[in-house]
Amino acid sequence: MWNNRPIIIRIKRHENVHPFIQALHAQHVPLKRIVFREQEVTFETTMHYLPKIRRVRSRYRLKMAIYYADELQVFRAQLWTLLGLALMIVIPLLCAQVIWRIDIKAATPELEERLGKTFQDTFQLETPISKKDLPSDAVIRQKLLEGHRDLSWVHIEKHGGRVTLRPQESPKQTKQTNEKLATHLVATKSGVITNFNIQNGERKISVNDTAYEGDVLVSGVIESGEDQVFVGAKGEVYADYWLECSFKIPTKLTMETLQQKQWRVLVKGIHQEKEKIDYVQKKDIPSWLDQYVSIVEEQYTKKVQVELDESKKDSLLLPLLHEKVIRSLPAKTVIKKENLLQVKWGNGTVEGKVLFLVNENIASPIQGPQGE
Repeated sequence: MWNNRPIIIRIKRHENVHPFIQALHAQHVPLKRIVFREQEVTFETTMHYLPKIRRVRSRYRLKMAIYYADELQVFRAQLWTLLGLALMIVIPLLCAQVIWRIDIKAATPELEERLGKTFQDTFQLETPISKKDLPSDAVIRQKLLEGHRDLSWVHIEKHGGRVTLRPQESPKQTKQTNEKLATHLVATKSGVITNFNIQNGERKISVNDTAYEGDVLVSGVIESGEDQVFVGAKGEVYADYWLECSFKIPTKLTMETLQQKQWRVLVKGIHQEKEKIDYVQKKDIPSWLDQYVSIVEEQYTKKVQVELDESKKDSLLLPLLHEKVIRSLPAKTVIKKENLLQVKWGNGTVEGKVLFLVNENIASPIQGPQGE
C-alpha cells in the first residue's frame, strides 16, 4: 500500500543522533541499513512511521531530509501503479473489440453514396459497434454484389477499429440491342431461379424452382381461349448454379492498380506521352483552341510486384480467381460464393480447383413461327 513505500532519511551529525535512534527503537520504529558518516547518518524505513519520526526529531531538534528509496525503480508494487498498468492493458483490448468507422472508398462519389445507402438499409448498423455484431465479409460482399450488379468484387479491409469497403466495377461490355421481340426465353444453363426482370411475356416457372437447359422460362405467346396472342418475350431471368474451374498461376505476379483521377491540360507539341495513361473523358473546347491544347481527365495505373503464399489465399488468390472468372461471364453476373477445393504449391506456381456459386441471366431469346 501507499504507507508501506520505502524511504531514506538523512540526519546531520549531532550529539543527539544516538538518543534519537534509541527513542525510535523504543517506539518500535523499524530501521534498516543504518550508516554513520562524518557529516550525516542515514537509515531506511517506511512512510507508515514518518509521523512518529517527525515527532521524535522535533524533540531532539535535528535536521532531517527525506527521500523515496524507489525513485529509480521502473515498476513499483503499489496499488495505483498496478491499477494504472491494468488500465493500460484493458482499455486497448476493449477498444480493439469495437468498430469505430466503416468507410466506403469507390471510384466516384455517386457510387460511394449508393453503396453506403445499400449497406445501411441492409444491415442497419450505427458505429461504434462490437466486432461480434458486424456481419462476416462473405455476407457483406454478397449483399452488396446482389444490390449492385455493375460491381465485380468488393474488397474489405480491416485495420484496428476501422473497416474500409473498396468496390470494384465490372468490366464494360458492349450491349447488343435487338428490337425484334423473341417468341420465348429459354434456359441456356441449369440452375435454381432467383429473380425475374421481365418487360414482355408470361412466366412459365417460379422463383426457387429448378430450370434445366432448354426449358421455356418466359413465353411470348399467351393463350386466349382457342386463340394464341403473340406479345413477345423480353427480359432477364437470373438463376444460381455451381461452376467448377481449374487454375494454374505463377506465385510472383505483376499487378496494375488504378490511381486517383485528375484533370490535366496538355499543350500539343510540348507534353509527350511517357507513361501509360487512360483518358477517362475529354473536355469540349472551341475548335480554334483544340489544335493547341487538350483538357483531359486521366486515370493513372501503377505496377505492383506481389508474391502469393498460403497466407494470401483469402486476401489475394480468391479475388484474382474471382476477377478472372467474372470477366469471362456475361454482364450483370454475380459470384455469390467461392470455395477452394484443392490447392497445390510448388515450382513457383499454385494450381488447384475452385468452386463458384454464380448468379447469372440464363434466359436466351429464340424465334419461332408465332414470332414471324
